[in-house]
Amino acid sequence: MMNSALSNIPRVKFKPVASFDDLRRRVERLLGYAASTSDQTQLSLSLNETFRAEELIQFPTRNILAFLGFLVDALPDGDVYLFGGVLRDLALASGKWFSSDIDVVVEGEWSGVVRYLEKGRARRNKFGGYRLSVGDWKVDIWKADETWAVSQGLIPYQGIGSLTKTTVLNWDAILMNWRTRTFVARDSYLDDIRSRTLDIVLTRNPDPLGMAVRVFRQFCLKAAKAITDRAICYMSDATERFPLAELIERELASYQNSVIRPDVYRFFQYIKANERVSMSERIQIATELTKADIGHLPLHAGATPFGSQPSVALPDRRQHLDGIYLVDY
Repeated sequence: MMNSALSNIPRVKFKPVASFDDLRRRVERLLGYAASTSDQTQLSLSLNETFRAEELIQFPTRNILAFLGFLVDALPDGDVYLFGGVLRDLALASGKWFSSDIDVVVEGEWSGVVRYLEKGRARRNKFGGYRLSVGDWKVDIWKADETWAVSQGLIPYQGIGSLTKTTVLNWDAILMNWRTRTFVARDSYLDDIRSRTLDIVLTRNPDPLGMAVRVFRQFCLKAAKAITDRAICYMSDATERFPLAELIERELASYQNSVIRPDVYRFFQYIKANERVSMSERIQIATELTKADIGHLPLHAGATPFGSQPSVALPDRRQHLDGIYLVDY
């Protein structure tokens, strides 16, 4: 089992985008936009007319571009957004290695969308959205103001930009309006991507174990070159809450491979064990103790020593988490 999991570890060549134009091109290239725009469903009906004519319209479930185009055209007074992971991964690297699900959020007449989703054999997921297969893609779709953090009252919904306050990572805090091809992001988003600075946005999550796995994976995949003190505290707290074996078991179940490294986990355990001293002292102590442990830790096959891990350094500035802006072109 573990040998198979090791062989499936993704080999990622990170090349952060230089601009939102670059990111848009990566998204369109991944989804085959240039080759497939002529296949998109075009609707001239209003929303109500569209859903009264359900029997006359074939809901597209074979082509992701046709699916997104259908939603856009069926919601003339609303909007459809790509959200989170797909944009994060494309912002950090090319699309060649992306094989995850696509998250979509909708602002507009949700009840009509639901009727079409159910006609297309979508099923409810446990967090209130819908999941369906569109061609080779697994798509999760949500009503923007009913996403988990908003529905739990953790973040007030004040427009689509509010969703940038609901993500696990700062790298996830971005949406792409599929109608206009514009982005909604935090004001530090491109800086954080270029510097590969890892931060935590919202620590509350309906799946705490899954969140911890996701954060440790991003760190261990070497996506991060810098990490904020908030993220350090989150990861060190996670070592007290979740044993390493539990993290790896969940990781294998979710991703069919394991990149979470025992030496990295031990490093954050030492951070947690030295909370009474300053953060810089905790980092120094944890680094020295972890290096001393390397010969005794069951490192994954092919893992490099902790000393070659990108430095765990606090960024020169604090993250400005309240700033949201709409990028226009």
